[in-house]
Amino acid sequence: MITHLSSGLEDTPCLLCGADAALPLLTSQVQLAPGGSAEFSFVTCGRCGLVYMSPRPGEEQLDDFYPPDYLPHRGPAAWGRWSPLVKRALDRMDRRRVRLLLRHAPIAPGDPVLDLGCGRPTFLRALERRTHGLAVGIDTSDRGWSEERTAWQGLHLVRGTLAEEEDTLRAMAGSGFRAITLWHALEHDPRPLATLRTLRRLSRSDGVLVVEVPDLASLTAKLSGPDWAGFHTPRHTAAYAPHTLRALVEEAGWQPIQHLRHGTLDPYVLRWLSVMATRRRRLSGSLEGDFPRFLAGKVAWLPLSLVQRWIPLGVQVVVARVRR
Repeated sequence: MITHLSSGLEDTPCLLCGADAALPLLTSQVQLAPGGSAEFSFVTCGRCGLVYMSPRPGEEQLDDFYPPDYLPHRGPAAWGRWSPLVKRALDRMDRRRVRLLLRHAPIAPGDPVLDLGCGRPTFLRALERRTHGLAVGIDTSDRGWSEERTAWQGLHLVRGTLAEEEDTLRAMAGSGFRAITLWHALEHDPRPLATLRTLRRLSRSDGVLVVEVPDLASLTAKLSGPDWAGFHTPRHTAAYAPHTLRALVEEAGWQPIQHLRHGTLDPYVLRWLSVMATRRRRLSGSLEGDFPRFLAGKVAWLPLSLVQRWIPLGVQVVVARVRR
């Protein structure tokens, strides 16, 4: 039960440049989470243009918006008898992520790779099977793996924050991580600049960073307005346009080498989640009855998905190396 929302909010300076020059942008109701009709404000930094939430819940209070039935932690089982189809789709996404990473960072057996915000660590499992690298994941919650520990044997999973576990991760990495990935994790981070700087310290000198986040300058964002799932209110602390994502990565000491306006997550998922947010759905309990409509929408979306390399639909990826 979430209580005293208004009293627990804290004003926030810009997460990129630190300026206190916020310009009101929009208000957005709680999406797909407990919290009723509570609204939160997103603002635009008058100096650098970053869109971020302010005021926002304190970090301890924010934990309340990640209940035990948080969908990313539940996996395919949330979809009942349709779970085999959902699992195949998620497996394809993990394979896309592995291929994207390996194009920029060949992983040899034993090479350490860190996935920040690993959630249900299916990507790490796919990577470990493909490369035999040392697959390390960290998340503030272990709900994504704690009930299926035998399924994740061989992975090195750490519960905690990056700040708390930096020394632990450094010991695992030896001379540093060969690659670090954040698949839809950075937008949840209350201190994204500090996080990317810490990851740079944990990286090898030839290390590669891969960051995938929603794209504020995309079609799904324009179609959905305040209910866009890229706001994921109030779980997301910022909504990144291409220029602010690149600026954040560069400010943290990384050199972008590729910026894609498409990614591994099907942008239709963002569109569907946005529609669910408009309908004030929680997405708790079984989603078995929602699957036929989800699938029908996906079929209707297919013509757009064929042109996502030219028309940004909702997802972006930055690949970067340590700046020397």
